Amino acid sequence: MPRIEVEPGQLHSASGRQAALADQVAGLAGRLDGIGADAAGAAGEHVAAAAMADCSAAWAWSLQALAQSVGGLAANVGAAGTAYAATDATALPAGPR
Repeated sequence: MPRIEVEPGQLHSASGRQAALADQVAGLAGRLDGIGADAAGAAGEHVAAAAMADCSAAWAWSLQALAQSVGGLAANVGAAGTAYAATDATALPAGPR
């Protein structure tokens, strides 16, 4: 079986970048809510306003779900880095001194 090498620091770094991305996507969801409300208010017609509000709400919900998924992945990648580091520190006995 081929050898597997993992760099826990790289996993922790990737976890941080993914968490930041999740925050950015969540921020977009919040901004989209506001933009959708503004567009619905400016529509001038009830049916058009409702359609705009529904569309922006669906997009915002989808972006929020994406943010949660990316955030969960970030947590899992960070946990993997921690687990690999712990395994590296305890799995093999220390060499000769």
